[in-house]
Amino acid sequence: MKRISEVLSWKFWIWLPVVGILLPLIFNLLPGDWVNVKLMVALFIVNMLFSIYVGNFLRCHGAFSILLIVWPVIFLISVWLGINSKMYGYYLALAYLVIELFAFTRGQEKEIDIEAQLPVDGGMQDL
Repeated sequence: MKRISEVLSWKFWIWLPVVGILLPLIFNLLPGDWVNVKLMVALFIVNMLFSIYVGNFLRCHGAFSILLIVWPVIFLISVWLGINSKMYGYYLALAYLVIELFAFTRGQEKEIDIEAQLPVDGGMQDL
């Protein structure tokens, strides 16, 4: 029950719409020269770092992997609302999902007990 309360912590989930919807909206309200800054800073640097953070957070707190789609869906909502361009919004949402998957599965090769497994190439030998 403790893990569920950690994953459902409002401090984490409040950042999803802030970074996915509010940050691009703020950059849209700035003068026209800020479009490139929005693309580089908000959509690439901040959101990709946030995707890594989301993947690590969900892995560390033992969340279900289905929760990985929440962050890209929130970003897609900003695309559907017209805050981000449809030309690159769908591709970025897919990229955020892939980055989250990489962060979520990072380090799992160390958790598998490969060294303790019995070799099967030579058959069962002396145990």
